[in-house]
Amino acid sequence: MKKTAIFTALATIALAGCSAQSTDFSTAQKAQIEKIASQYIIQHPEVLIKASETYKKQQIAEQNNQAIQAVVQHAKQLVDNPKTPAVGPKDAKVNVIEFFDYQCIFCSKISPVVRELQKDNPDVRFVYKETPIFGMRWEASRYAADMGNWIYAKKGSEAYNTYHNAVFESGQVEGKLTKKEIDKAAKEAGVDVSKFKADNSYMDNLQLFGELSFRGTPALIVMPSEGANKDNVKIIRGYDPAGLKAAIESVKAETAAPATAAKAPAKTATKS
Repeated sequence: MKKTAIFTALATIALAGCSAQSTDFSTAQKAQIEKIASQYIIQHPEVLIKASETYKKQQIAEQNNQAIQAVVQHAKQLVDNPKTPAVGPKDAKVNVIEFFDYQCIFCSKISPVVRELQKDNPDVRFVYKETPIFGMRWEASRYAADMGNWIYAKKGSEAYNTYHNAVFESGQVEGKLTKKEIDKAAKEAGVDVSKFKADNSYMDNLQLFGELSFRGTPALIVMPSEGANKDNVKIIRGYDPAGLKAAIESVKAETAAPATAAKAPAKTATKS
């Protein structure tokens, strides 16, 4: 009944406005609208909840579109930076780029998932952007990030992978990670930690993280090595194993499609 009253009141006022070629409402009309709308919202609060949810979804979609555009613009920095630790074939058609902090609890939770996906997808290149967003709060975040980049520069992918997994396997997050634990992981990777010197090697990653409008870690991107666009770039924010797996499958399928089409035998014309 109240909903009908609202539509009736608005329709009446709209028609009156059209005939008068004016958008001004009288004081009485405004009061009537406010009273009916207020009463309806009080009796049906789910309207506000639904409106809020719809607006939030629209905001997320818009933010995601903007982030994807930024990813496309920074594609080379994301997939072709020789200083960035990477595991997997250099000629891979698909890349998974992860921005992470060793102190981040959700980065720790996603780590074994990423490790399994790495094993299940040997044709995919996994790129690790050391991004110590908690570095101002915990020095160990910065220390671990620098150590990771240094190990990769000195020993390559295999040693880095060993170090990376060992740090997360320690289970020390949210301020509990220590330099002692980090050094232990580094030694497992086969490096002499006495030769290590922190040098803020992660600063470019922090800048890129900001330019991509990311707000937290983990932030993961699945994208092709070439021809990245709004349709073949996937962004996964936070702990979302199913979303990450689906994104990898989707981008792999998209990059394989042209090759499959190219191998398809051409049809020959037949004379009638």
